[in-house]
Parts: sequence; C-alpha cells; structure tokens
Amino acid sequence: MSDLLLLIDADYFFYRSATSAEYEMEYSEDITVIAGSFPHGKAMVRHELKQLCLRFDTDNILLTFTAHQNFRKDIDPSYKGNRTKRKPCGYSKLKHWGMYTYPSVQYPRLEADDVMGILATNGSLDNFVLVSPDKDMSQIPCRIYNLKEEFTQTPEAAERLLYKQTLTGDSTDGYKGCVGIGPKKADQILDTVKAGSYWPAVVTAYEEAGQTEADALRNFYLARILQAKDYDTQTQAPIFPYD
Repeated sequence: MSDLLLLIDADYFFYRSATSAEYEMEYSEDITVIAGSFPHGKAMVRHELKQLCLRFDTDNILLTFTAHQNFRKDIDPSYKGNRTKRKPCGYSKLKHWGMYTYPSVQYPRLEADDVMGILATNGSLDNFVLVSPDKDMSQIPCRIYNLKEEFTQTPEAAERLLYKQTLTGDSTDGYKGCVGIGPKKADQILDTVKAGSYWPAVVTAYEEAGQTEADALRNFYLARILQAKDYDTQTQAPIFPYD
C-alpha cells in the first residue's frame, strides 16, 4: 500500500487564506481600497496544509481546484447565481502560485468537488483521505475528513444522500429541489424503496408536486458530485445516465 495521500479541496483553503490576507488602505474619508497581501496568503496556505499533514502524519498531498467554467451552468444558468460576493483580493494569484508549488489537479469545466469524486473512485488511489468541509462530499464512498470528524462513507449511504439532495435542493448552490420537500419528507420518500431504485420514486415525488421529470433531472445533475463512472475521460465531459 502506498503512503497516505491527502486529497484536498484546495478551493476552501485558498479562499479562506486569501480572505485572511485582505487589508484596507484608507486614502481619505471617502476612499478606502481593499488589497491582499500575497506573502500573508501564502503563509496561511502553508500553515493550513502543514496542520493537515501533521494530523495525518504524511507529507503526501494532492490539491484539487475548480476550473473557470462550470458545466452545471449549461444545465441551469442560475446555478450558484445567488453567490454575488466577490472573491477575496489576490485569490487568483494565490491559486496560481498553489498550483505551481504543490501537486495539483484541475479538470476542464469541473468543480474541485468533482475532481475529488473522480479521483477517489477511479481506482488510481489505494490509500487516501478526502479532505473537505463540504457536506456534498459525503456522496463519495470513501474515507473522509470534514475538518470536524473523520469517517468512512458507505456506498449505500453515499447513493441515498445524492437522491435526498435531489429532492431537497440546496439553497447554498441556488437550486430548489422538489416543491414542498425538506429533509424529513425526503427521507420518508426514500424509505419506501430499496437502495439502487431511488430514481422512480424521485420522479414520482416531483410529478405529485406539479413538476416534471425534466425538473427532477435538472436537480439531479446539479446535486450530483461526479464519480469516475459519471465522467468520460476521452471527451472530458460528464455522463448523463438518465437522459
């Protein structure tokens, strides 16, 4: 078995570090400029990554980043449209430095979440921990550290979470799911069917709410974190199984 690898959601750590590195320069009562300290941002990133390495007693890391374009915008142009806050000053420069300095991966039109999901399930890694605070990463059946606790997600629980997310939507990412269905109602719907047979029940729930199968499909593809089976490495594009 190879040395333990930390498969890291770099977006989170670099965004937080760039935010911490911001400072204000006041030129007058009416003019204040926000700038970013590149040295401070780099120091923060190094500190964050060092702490992770110390926790797991390894220096073997792989950073994953989100590409500039996002295939989910083709599915729904309003995806994450509610996120109007600007990126912190210096984030782009810090990201480019990180990708040059550390082992890093970025796939065209994919989010860092998808890159982690694909790498975690394509058989190329045999000893790793997926490091991300994002709850959606529990869709991936593997060893996970969410910055609060470490656990191993089962394939059954991972699959169920995807369909539950399809039903409930995600206000953080700007998609609404099925009208009138929250987490408790979603669990009740999924409890009525066996694992591996969730899709028909999801479609029925949408139709009973006055929506369509197309609505269910759109939410499914917005909710789904890609795994290796969901990604065509030749075309570098997601696979859409229910189309």
